[in-house]
Amino acid sequence: MVKRKRRAFTDEFKARTVRLVGESGKSIGVVARELDLTESAVRAWVRQSAIDGGRGWPGASRPRSGRNSSACGERCARCGRSAKS
Repeated sequence: MVKRKRRAFTDEFKARTVRLVGESGKSIGVVARELDLTESAVRAWVRQSAIDGGRGWPGASRPRSGRNSSACGERCARCGRSAKS
């Protein structure tokens, strides 16, 4: 199997690809082949689009907590404990 050269895609191209998957009724694999993309890349773009649109699994769009991110008195999103000052 020949390894592909890593390519970069604009956010606009990714958004159009995700829209194509949603509006065309074609599977992710078919769209990926038509655009000469890997299926895993298109699947990741579709998944991320759902998360960004608030349709992902619970907690998926929450930013990851840093060690002292809860110092203002909020509970840590990861473990539920108050952060130590």
